[in-house]
Amino acid sequence: MSYLIGTDEAGYGPNLGPLTMAGTLWETESTETDLYLVLHDAVANHSTRTANNPKVFIADSKKVYSGSIEQLETNVLAIVYALQGRIPADWQELVRLLCPQHLPADSDRQLWLTDQTKSLPLAGDPERIKTLGELFQRNCSRAGVKLLEIECHPIFPPQFNRELNVLRNKATLLSTYTLNIVKRLMARCDDDTEIGCDKHGGRSKYAGLVQDILADELVLVGNETREMSDYSFRRNDHDVFIRFEAKGESFLPAALASMVAKYVREVFMEIWNQYWCEQLPEIEPTKGYPVDAKRFKSDIAQLQSKLGISDHIIWRNK
Repeated sequence: MSYLIGTDEAGYGPNLGPLTMAGTLWETESTETDLYLVLHDAVANHSTRTANNPKVFIADSKKVYSGSIEQLETNVLAIVYALQGRIPADWQELVRLLCPQHLPADSDRQLWLTDQTKSLPLAGDPERIKTLGELFQRNCSRAGVKLLEIECHPIFPPQFNRELNVLRNKATLLSTYTLNIVKRLMARCDDDTEIGCDKHGGRSKYAGLVQDILADELVLVGNETREMSDYSFRRNDHDVFIRFEAKGESFLPAALASMVAKYVREVFMEIWNQYWCEQLPEIEPTKGYPVDAKRFKSDIAQLQSKLGISDHIIWRNK
């Protein structure tokens, strides 16, 4: 068998909330397997609402989200249900299932997470989630495909700011953490592996990071262009191919990673807004992007000072 790994992120631009990165690991017959093709009976890269022919919608998270958490959540949790056999009951269980690198201390440093509850699903229908998850699992079995693992890693402002000081720029931070997710997923791979990553902050040269984090043998450089950078190396007598591609979500494993990263970030932003709205009922919620983040930060400034919360704890420097 061969393996496919896809990665993507959500929250690269905002100043508030976590930067989240995710990876998905699949077992297939070949590294050239087109998962959209072999799973077409259960998966589509566009929305399908026909009751007689339901499909899991897996595509770029922006396309799936389209302003509503319900569609994104339904499809992400359907896959989680297929993989884990359960729908997470709350945000803490979601983190336990998908975020093995997230430590309790990471949450404890965020006052807005302390004692906060957030039941799941937020908006999705549990029965539809289960139906789609079961459909997906049956189709994978028929196609000889296995989704082996999903890993998501949220990085909150304190950790983000510390790492930014060490790594010097945001693109390197993103690439470093993403490739460490890949490294952990690769621990389960004992055959040829194809890895597809979305481009990181406009970077075109990744050979040094791939060599340092993933490879024991020499990394061979293919193309390094604005559209795609690709590399290959040998690992345990097997071939590993990795590419960083603009609009990399056309690769299903990366598209699902995009959706998972977006959903986990959205859950945390729901909790963020819930906390501050409980303190200041008149405040308008935020998505955390730069212009509105400044507005929101100004609105909470007095209470933030009263609570003794430093900017380092809640505000990402880049």
